[in-house]
Amino acid sequence: MKRSLSLALALLLALSLLAGCGKPAAPSVTEIPAPTEAPAPTETPAPTPTPPEPEAPVVSEVPAEPEAPDYDPDALHPLLWKVTDPEGHTLYLFGTIHVGDARSDAVLEKVSPFLLSCDALAVEFDLVAYEKDLGAVMADYQQFVYTDGSTVRDRMPEELYESCAELLREAGAYSPMLDYYNLGMWASLADTAALMSRSDLDPNAGMDRRLILLSYDNDIPVLDVESSSFQMGLLNSFPDELNLLRIQAVLDNLDSYGEEIDKLYEAWLGGDYDAILALVLGEEETDEDYTEEQLAMIEDYNRAMIDDRNRGMAQVALDWLAEGKTVFFAVGTGHMVGEAGLAQLLTDAGCTVERVDY
Repeated sequence: MKRSLSLALALLLALSLLAGCGKPAAPSVTEIPAPTEAPAPTETPAPTPTPPEPEAPVVSEVPAEPEAPDYDPDALHPLLWKVTDPEGHTLYLFGTIHVGDARSDAVLEKVSPFLLSCDALAVEFDLVAYEKDLGAVMADYQQFVYTDGSTVRDRMPEELYESCAELLREAGAYSPMLDYYNLGMWASLADTAALMSRSDLDPNAGMDRRLILLSYDNDIPVLDVESSSFQMGLLNSFPDELNLLRIQAVLDNLDSYGEEIDKLYEAWLGGDYDAILALVLGEEETDEDYTEEQLAMIEDYNRAMIDDRNRGMAQVALDWLAEGKTVFFAVGTGHMVGEAGLAQLLTDAGCTVERVDY
């Protein structure tokens, strides 16, 4: 799988929304225009039908969590750092992953003392609260609906559409009403469906959700590093050409998808920095893979999804440090590693960043 368009890594490590949120409210039917093609004429012309309310593009059923394999609790220690700024203020950096199994419960038990010692938990956004805010969910999803009478089939080659629709059917997520959602949504749904159909890991059992619920139980404030609207707007900001490449990349890599996700999860459990970095970077592209224009779009995509967000997250962490807040800063592990990762960015900003052995 290639780093540039491996949404398995991009969404599992960067975005929690599509893989972890509950079923959102569908956009209002009054805001979705009727199809432009009129029905065949009869003796009494029939009115132009209005499409039924589109169903929410989220897998409705989550498979039962499989029994976890035997494991050594001492071997479970995902990446955790203690960060100290020049004034002596501290916070913790913890790399999450947005899927899980029963072993994640053992990880939660091990990291809970660090969280409970902090003033607040910081996550990409509070997805548990978000799921209960139907107005926010509706507003976020409405931006993905075509309003000009067209559908996604007008913008996707028929063969690609059928292959993607079949993947969604495998995951129990397909509905013809999804045709009214745009290519940005379909690209993200393709990755989520690949996860649901090719891996036994549960996207509703991610570490971020576990940390949020533990914070609720202990009256620890939950802070947003970003927001749902920011993440959804980002997903909706890429051109159609890039989204078509994203969909094709998911379909091309289905055979190895489950294996790659399992490798990533095992590396996360063990806090294997080098293995995580290798999986995030993946294989290098060659000039033969894409045109120059496509490579430029892919570069923009990577910069927006990872590098730009890392800089924004690092600044948020520095601001909280300056305020003297001791925060358990838990975001996707993909944001932690590498030369542009949070650990290195905070080191470059003058902080002392120490790996915690726990």
